[in-house]
Formats: sequence, structure tokens, C-alpha cells
Amino acid sequence: MSYGVKFKMRPNYLLVQFTGELTTKNAFDSIERIRYEADQKNYKLILLDLRGVTNLISEMTRFYAGEKIANVFRHDYKIAVFMLNENINKLAETVALNRGANFKVFDSEHEAIQWLTNKD
Repeated sequence: MSYGVKFKMRPNYLLVQFTGELTTKNAFDSIERIRYEADQKNYKLILLDLRGVTNLISEMTRFYAGEKIANVFRHDYKIAVFMLNENINKLAETVALNRGANFKVFDSEHEAIQWLTNKD
């Protein structure tokens, strides 16, 4: 399966759906593209759907993606990710949070949307 990213505008947030094999290179490219799309569409809330990723994401990809997210989005954006529970290890979240990003990983789309759209 080839890699792909699809953008869907929702009333309060930008939904980004990933499919295929996620590598460090296409993760980095996608992070830059997500920032561009969010800015073009004037979104500060971003929901990433990684349920369509077909590979187990490597520790290095998670680490560097967390760094990249923090560098590209900083605290001006709020980003929630949801993915299959068995693929969650919180490494990217920890790295991103430690570097100033407003970023959280969930195994539930509903919980991710609740956190993302909560004004607190």
C-alpha cells in the first residue's frame, strides 16, 4: 500500500488522515504539509488519524516526529492524534510536550476530539 495523507475540513478543526507505511522522511514531509494546509485554511486545531498506517512506527521515527512537531507547530497550535491502542507508546507525545508543543495521543477518536476542542 502506498503512503498518503488526506485533509478534511471540519467546523472546528482540520482532520488529517494517514494511510500506508509511515517512515521518518514521509512523516517529516507530512508535518510540513500539515502546517502549510492548516495555515492556508486558518486552523489552529488539528486532528491526526493514524489508524490507516500499515506499519509499526519505529522508535526513531516517533522521536524525530515529536521534535519536528514541536519545532513546526510550537504552542500556537493544538494537535491530537488517534491511533490503534496497540501502536501507542507516547514517545512522540513526550518528546513534543517536552519541547513546547500542545500535542496528545489517544486511542479513541471521540476522546481526541473532546481534548482538542476543549477550551481549558
